[in-house]
Amino acid sequence: MNSESEQAIVRSQLFESLVKKYGGVLVSGRYGGDFNSDQLGVAETAENVTLFLGLKILDGEGGLQLDSASLGPHVQYSAPWLKALVQCLKLSAETTQYSTKIEAAMSRGDLIAAVICMDSNSKEMKVIRVAV
Repeated sequence: MNSESEQAIVRSQLFESLVKKYGGVLVSGRYGGDFNSDQLGVAETAENVTLFLGLKILDGEGGLQLDSASLGPHVQYSAPWLKALVQCLKLSAETTQYSTKIEAAMSRGDLIAAVICMDSNSKEMKVIRVAV
């Protein structure tokens, strides 16, 4: 049985299309907190690796809330969260290649963390870079 709401399915499709637009690929699985609905995408260039997280909905004032209890008691994109993410990705043959790319980019200092979000008022899509 598919328990995702119609809105969640549309948000997932939007996220996937934007990740592809930026030259990335979707990482299987969900990586959020309470509702565990956040997806990941990875795009790699010669200069860096971009890790996309989303789709987040901005609040009425344009604020972004990263989950504070994701992959354990970690705030998304915090150092402990990134380390936990790398370990989780290593557990599956389907995702281990992404753990290697993310871990290498972290050690080189060229990991770009980005959140794909939608403004709740205008429905405009945005990509916000997060310092890691």
